Amino acid sequence: MLYEAYDKVLTYIKNRKGTVYERPLLINVLEKIEAFSEKNYLINAPTGYGKTLISMSIALHEFYRDSKTIIAYPLRALIEEQVSEMKEMFNFHGIGGGFVGARHMGSRESLYLVHPVTLTTIDTLSLTAVGLSPEDINRIYSSMYGLWFNNLGHYLFSWSSIYTSSFLILDEVHLMYDSSKSLSFLKALIDLCKFTGVRMVLMTATFPKKFENALPRRDVERVGFNRDDDPKFYDERSSKRYRVELLYLKRDEKLSRIRDILMKNDFNRALVLFNTVEDAINFYKLVNDGRKILIHSRFTDEDKKAKVCKLRKIMDSGEKYVVIGTQALEAGINISSDLIITEISPPLSLVQRFGRFLRFDEKFGKAFIWVEEDALNEVDSNLYKVYNKELVERTLNYLGSNSDVNLHISYEDFINYVYLEDPYINEKLVSDLKQILLDLLEPTKSAMELFLRMEGSFVREGSNFIVVSKDEYGSEAELNVSFDYLYRLGKERLCDDCPENIREALKRSLEGEKFRVRVRYSREVGLV
Repeated sequence: MLYEAYDKVLTYIKNRKGTVYERPLLINVLEKIEAFSEKNYLINAPTGYGKTLISMSIALHEFYRDSKTIIAYPLRALIEEQVSEMKEMFNFHGIGGGFVGARHMGSRESLYLVHPVTLTTIDTLSLTAVGLSPEDINRIYSSMYGLWFNNLGHYLFSWSSIYTSSFLILDEVHLMYDSSKSLSFLKALIDLCKFTGVRMVLMTATFPKKFENALPRRDVERVGFNRDDDPKFYDERSSKRYRVELLYLKRDEKLSRIRDILMKNDFNRALVLFNTVEDAINFYKLVNDGRKILIHSRFTDEDKKAKVCKLRKIMDSGEKYVVIGTQALEAGINISSDLIITEISPPLSLVQRFGRFLRFDEKFGKAFIWVEEDALNEVDSNLYKVYNKELVERTLNYLGSNSDVNLHISYEDFINYVYLEDPYINEKLVSDLKQILLDLLEPTKSAMELFLRMEGSFVREGSNFIVVSKDEYGSEAELNVSFDYLYRLGKERLCDDCPENIREALKRSLEGEKFRVRVRYSREVGLV
């Protein structure tokens, strides 16, 4: 029974942490999943509630039944800590962590997602789901215009790896709300899993009402959270004491003003978050405190792991520290702070950031949200940094009138105030994605043509590309960067033979090319 698996997970957690809390809503969810064997669920519960225990319970239960579970995350940053936890739990129960595997751009542990418990990214999942497994994609592209049977790849193996699984769990699914592309893929995946009998569990802490309307009600049942589900947890979260101070800063003064806030406030652990890597790096250099750590997306996988490991040790030691970073810190890293200074972002991101503020037993803290006026007032762009400007403006309007908002609990009004538009699902794209599985003659060719048309991703706007740089010791460092960053380096003549458009970059990347850049890589601050 799923409850018995949940009890085993709690036993492991208690052994590792010394304390454990039963969560009534989680028990209710697991009972529903077991009682209604054909239903899919969307679980909406606050940050810090322990939704990961649902994944762990299902994975353990299905393993004992000789069935397979795939757990997918929108960001690689979310996987490392979770796969380590899952392996430790399987080891604790005498099963062996080797039955748990990760597969993403930085890990080839579970090729074709074959492990009984596989943790992967939504990008890798999307490729495998249409027969373009990362293990095959370069060869498929290279032979695409040769004999028809040369470019099939292992598409049947890829499909069966997903569509014979018993459960597909999508964690932090709110990050798929950002674009029509990702929502359209999600709709196609729900349809394909329904057709093949794979059950889906979607989980999030931030759930716009408009998102609910985008999902087919007959196929996905929502389970939300309110005070009656868990009064103890609700009251504990409601007891967090802070007010949000909203700051409007000029571009040339923002970093010094943020440093002043950091210096003038007492704290044990401070979290300072920016919307761009450049701002995070520049602020890190400005802070004259040895007890600081920087985490963002432009580090090698090895250095990211080392930084997360260092952060865990700092947390365990209880010493004072300052964590500086970007969206890479929003979810997946189990840290807390009693001072948060964050750049403005829409609610789906902002609530996740506050999930790393007063996360544990802390009751009191200080919170500052700032906006760069110059960027907000730019009339020739509909973006504020990386976010939709209209969403940012609505967020500012709400916070300006609700400084006492609690971003740990009961923030539904905030989210629904900002997200007003109905999300757009491209039914033609949904049909094209599903049609790939019906093209039994050349399915991978159909998939590759759609992949190229969608500029290298079925789920996100823009693609990442491998660049090669030299570190401070003269050794080569490989890491993934966005096309926008690569293009910028090309314009600044800091990239050898840089592609001029994303289509060219994608084709050359599929041919196995890695782009060499003349920007020094630093293990401390990353690729500037």
